Amino acid sequence: MNEIPRSQRFSAERSAAIEALLTNVAQDGTPENRHFQNTKGKRILLSGAAVALVVTGGAVVMQLPVTDKSSILCFARAELHGNQFPGTTVVLGEGTRVGEPSTQSNPIPIEDALAACRDVWAQHLLDPDAPNGSAHPSRYDRSFSHPIPNPLTVCVLNDGRAAVIPGDEKVCSSLGLALKTDTAP
Repeated sequence: MNEIPRSQRFSAERSAAIEALLTNVAQDGTPENRHFQNTKGKRILLSGAAVALVVTGGAVVMQLPVTDKSSILCFARAELHGNQFPGTTVVLGEGTRVGEPSTQSNPIPIEDALAACRDVWAQHLLDPDAPNGSAHPSRYDRSFSHPIPNPLTVCVLNDGRAAVIPGDEKVCSSLGLALKTDTAP
Protein backbone atom coordinates (compact mmCIF):
# COMPACT_ATOMS: atom_id res chain seq x y z
CA MET A 1 0.00 0.00 0.00
CA ASN A 2 1.33 3.42 -0.97
CA GLU A 3 1.62 5.99 1.72
CA ILE A 4 1.06 9.64 1.04
CA PRO A 5 3.92 11.70 2.45
CA ARG A 6 2.81 14.21 5.03
CA SER A 7 3.02 17.83 4.04
CA GLN A 8 5.20 20.11 6.06
CA ARG A 9 3.41 21.96 8.78
CA PHE A 10 2.93 25.65 8.35
CA SER A 11 5.37 27.45 10.51
CA ALA A 12 5.03 31.12 11.38
CA GLU A 13 7.83 31.80 8.89
CA ARG A 14 6.07 29.99 6.06
CA SER A 15 2.73 31.65 6.82
CA ALA A 16 4.40 35.09 6.79
CA ALA A 17 6.04 34.35 3.41
CA ILE A 18 2.72 33.30 1.86
CA GLU A 19 1.00 36.37 3.27
CA ALA A 20 3.76 38.65 1.89
CA LEU A 21 3.46 37.04 -1.57
CA LEU A 22 -0.31 37.47 -1.64
CA THR A 23 0.05 41.08 -0.49
CA ASN A 24 2.60 41.77 -3.24
CA VAL A 25 0.36 40.20 -5.89
CA ALA A 26 -2.56 42.37 -4.78
CA GLN A 27 -0.51 45.60 -4.51
CA ASP A 28 -0.22 47.66 -7.73
CA GLY A 29 3.27 48.23 -9.10
CA THR A 30 5.04 45.29 -7.46
CA PRO A 31 6.86 42.78 -9.70
CA GLU A 32 4.50 40.04 -8.50
CA ASN A 33 1.45 42.14 -9.41
CA ARG A 34 2.85 43.03 -12.86
CA HIS A 35 3.59 39.34 -13.52
CA PHE A 36 0.07 38.37 -12.43
CA GLN A 37 -1.49 41.10 -14.59
CA ASN A 38 0.63 40.15 -17.63
CA THR A 39 -0.17 36.46 -17.41
CA LYS A 40 -3.85 37.18 -16.70
CA GLY A 41 -4.03 39.31 -19.86
CA LYS A 42 -2.35 36.58 -21.89
CA ARG A 43 -4.76 33.98 -20.54
CA ILE A 44 -7.73 36.17 -21.41
CA LEU A 45 -6.32 36.85 -24.90
CA LEU A 46 -5.64 33.15 -25.51
CA SER A 47 -9.07 32.18 -24.21
CA GLY A 48 -10.69 34.76 -26.46
CA ALA A 49 -8.75 33.53 -29.48
CA ALA A 50 -9.71 29.94 -28.71
CA VAL A 51 -13.39 30.86 -28.41
CA ALA A 52 -13.23 32.82 -31.68
CA LEU A 53 -11.69 29.83 -33.47
CA VAL A 54 -14.31 27.48 -32.13
CA VAL A 55 -17.16 29.84 -33.03
CA THR A 56 -15.98 30.57 -36.55
CA GLY A 57 -14.93 26.98 -37.13
CA GLY A 58 -18.34 25.81 -35.96
CA ALA A 59 -20.05 28.24 -38.32
CA VAL A 60 -18.10 26.89 -41.28
CA VAL A 61 -18.63 23.25 -40.34
CA MET A 62 -22.31 23.75 -39.58
CA GLN A 63 -23.21 25.06 -43.04
CA LEU A 64 -24.19 22.43 -45.57
CA PRO A 65 -26.00 22.35 -48.90
CA VAL A 66 -29.32 20.56 -49.34
CA THR A 67 -28.48 17.29 -51.11
CA ASP A 68 -31.90 15.55 -51.03
CA LYS A 69 -34.62 17.66 -52.64
CA SER A 70 -37.25 14.89 -52.80
CA SER A 71 -39.08 16.28 -49.73
CA ILE A 72 -38.79 19.07 -47.17
CA LEU A 73 -39.93 19.52 -43.59
CA CYS A 74 -41.91 22.61 -42.64
CA PHE A 75 -41.76 23.17 -38.88
CA ALA A 76 -44.55 24.92 -36.98
CA ARG A 77 -42.12 25.77 -34.16
CA ALA A 78 -38.45 25.26 -33.34
CA GLU A 79 -38.67 21.83 -31.76
CA LEU A 80 -37.12 18.50 -32.70
CA HIS A 81 -37.22 15.22 -30.77
CA GLY A 82 -35.30 12.54 -32.65
CA ASN A 83 -37.21 12.25 -35.94
CA GLN A 84 -40.38 13.82 -34.51
CA PHE A 85 -41.14 17.48 -35.21
CA PRO A 86 -44.23 19.70 -35.08
CA GLY A 87 -45.21 20.40 -38.66
CA THR A 88 -45.59 18.69 -42.00
CA THR A 89 -43.51 17.08 -44.72
CA VAL A 90 -43.92 18.44 -48.25
CA VAL A 91 -43.45 16.11 -51.22
CA LEU A 92 -44.12 17.04 -54.82
CA GLY A 93 -45.66 14.39 -57.06
CA GLU A 94 -43.78 12.36 -59.56
CA GLY A 95 -43.38 13.56 -63.09
CA THR A 96 -41.54 12.99 -66.30
CA ARG A 97 -38.30 14.85 -66.89
CA VAL A 98 -37.66 16.58 -70.20
CA GLY A 99 -35.95 14.25 -72.65
CA GLU A 100 -36.98 11.05 -70.82
CA PRO A 101 -39.59 8.59 -72.04
CA SER A 102 -43.07 9.15 -70.60
CA THR A 103 -42.80 5.76 -68.89
CA GLN A 104 -39.88 7.03 -66.76
CA SER A 105 -41.25 8.58 -63.55
CA ASN A 106 -39.16 10.60 -61.09
CA PRO A 107 -39.92 12.66 -58.01
CA ILE A 108 -40.02 16.38 -58.72
CA PRO A 109 -37.20 18.04 -56.76
CA ILE A 110 -38.13 20.93 -54.49
CA GLU A 111 -35.64 23.64 -55.43
CA ASP A 112 -36.92 26.40 -53.11
CA ALA A 113 -37.72 24.97 -49.69
CA LEU A 114 -38.31 28.41 -48.19
CA ALA A 115 -40.95 29.34 -50.81
CA ALA A 116 -42.68 25.98 -50.42
CA CYS A 117 -42.95 26.34 -46.64
CA ARG A 118 -44.07 29.96 -46.95
CA ASP A 119 -46.96 28.66 -49.08
CA VAL A 120 -47.76 26.09 -46.39
CA TRP A 121 -47.84 28.84 -43.76
CA ALA A 122 -49.90 31.17 -46.02
CA GLN A 123 -52.55 28.43 -46.32
CA HIS A 124 -52.59 28.07 -42.52
CA LEU A 125 -51.65 24.40 -42.72
CA LEU A 126 -49.30 24.91 -39.74
CA ASP A 127 -50.28 25.93 -36.23
CA PRO A 128 -47.51 26.45 -33.64
CA ASP A 129 -50.04 25.97 -30.83
CA ALA A 130 -51.19 22.54 -32.02
CA PRO A 131 -49.38 19.59 -30.42
CA ASN A 132 -48.41 18.10 -33.79
CA GLY A 133 -47.95 21.51 -35.44
CA SER A 134 -50.74 21.01 -37.99
CA ALA A 135 -53.75 23.30 -38.14
CA HIS A 136 -57.22 21.76 -38.11
CA PRO A 137 -58.52 21.36 -41.70
CA SER A 138 -61.46 23.68 -40.95
CA ARG A 139 -58.96 26.51 -40.45
CA TYR A 140 -57.17 26.17 -43.82
CA ASP A 141 -56.91 29.43 -45.77
CA ARG A 142 -57.28 28.77 -49.51
CA SER A 143 -56.67 32.47 -50.22
CA PHE A 144 -52.99 32.16 -49.14
CA SER A 145 -53.38 35.17 -46.82
CA HIS A 146 -52.53 33.70 -43.41
CA PRO A 147 -49.55 35.47 -41.72
CA ILE A 148 -46.13 33.91 -42.27
CA PRO A 149 -43.60 33.91 -39.42
CA ASN A 150 -40.59 36.12 -39.96
CA PRO A 151 -37.87 35.01 -40.05
CA LEU A 152 -37.99 31.49 -41.38
CA THR A 153 -34.63 29.74 -41.70
CA VAL A 154 -33.61 26.82 -43.90
CA CYS A 155 -31.63 24.19 -42.01
CA VAL A 156 -30.24 20.88 -43.29
CA LEU A 157 -31.14 17.56 -41.69
CA ASN A 158 -28.55 14.79 -41.30
CA ASP A 159 -30.08 13.01 -44.31
CA GLY A 160 -29.53 16.07 -46.55
CA ARG A 161 -33.15 17.29 -46.71
CA ALA A 162 -34.18 20.88 -46.01
CA ALA A 163 -36.05 21.81 -42.85
CA VAL A 164 -37.66 25.26 -42.74
CA ILE A 165 -37.97 26.45 -39.15
CA PRO A 166 -39.37 29.63 -37.60
CA GLY A 167 -36.48 31.66 -36.17
CA ASP A 168 -33.19 33.25 -37.17
CA GLU A 169 -30.01 31.44 -38.22
CA LYS A 170 -29.29 30.40 -34.62
CA VAL A 171 -32.31 28.08 -34.67
CA CYS A 172 -30.42 25.48 -36.72
CA SER A 173 -27.58 25.05 -34.25
CA SER A 174 -30.01 25.12 -31.31
CA LEU A 175 -31.61 21.98 -32.78
CA GLY A 176 -28.31 20.36 -33.72
CA LEU A 177 -28.79 20.99 -37.44
CA ALA A 178 -26.63 22.67 -40.05
CA LEU A 179 -27.54 25.99 -41.65
CA LYS A 180 -28.24 25.71 -45.39
CA THR A 181 -25.55 27.08 -47.64
CA ASP A 182 -26.10 27.87 -51.29
CA THR A 183 -22.90 26.25 -52.51
CA ALA A 184 -22.98 22.71 -53.82
CA PRO A 185 -20.48 20.18 -52.42
